[in-house]
Amino acid sequence: MQVTLNTLQQEAIQNIRKLIIDGRLELGSRVNEVEVSNLLNMSRGPIRESLRILNLEGLVTYVPRKGMFVTKLERKDIQEIYDIRFYLEKNAVELGFHQVTHDMLHKLQDVVNQMETASKENRRDRLVQLDYQFHEVIITLPNYQRLKKNWDSYSALVDLIFAEVFRVGSERIEDIPQAHRILLDAFESGDKIHFIEILQKHYRDGKESLLSVWEERRAE
Repeated sequence: MQVTLNTLQQEAIQNIRKLIIDGRLELGSRVNEVEVSNLLNMSRGPIRESLRILNLEGLVTYVPRKGMFVTKLERKDIQEIYDIRFYLEKNAVELGFHQVTHDMLHKLQDVVNQMETASKENRRDRLVQLDYQFHEVIITLPNYQRLKKNWDSYSALVDLIFAEVFRVGSERIEDIPQAHRILLDAFESGDKIHFIEILQKHYRDGKESLLSVWEERRAE
């Protein structure tokens, strides 16, 4: 079921995502509507409705008689999200790499350029949006709507992944544009097998780095 959002709800959802990505709402913490309303300078109505929608997406979790909590990731969640994203994109590349166009290459170049700017400005939420845009080009290569819909269903969990990456510092913010420039170079090579290898390394390195630092923090 598709939910139609008004402007205030869209703004509230975007701002709540930013609070989570920036670490102002920590993973596993209870979401206090009054505090969020004050932070965003918005009435509680759109905040409450936005939290309901974010609950459906999986970004927040409702606990009966306790309220809404920012969804907390476990090791298994991190592994699954990285692995599933890779395999979905790998399938898209295998199905549609022959359909790469100059417009796609230009779009990816523009996204990486914007990532570099966002990194210099410490715009974490913007980097997450640009990461989505970059990988969206890859996932839409074969123009398979069901594949794209499946990939979209993980967007909220990707927000949580980035929130953890930024929280534990497993990846420096300035490394994100560079990592995607490496992907872009492989994409531009026109070598499908080479690109899949680089894509796999991109996800494997991100997963291993996050899990390593994440487990060290838990052991403290």
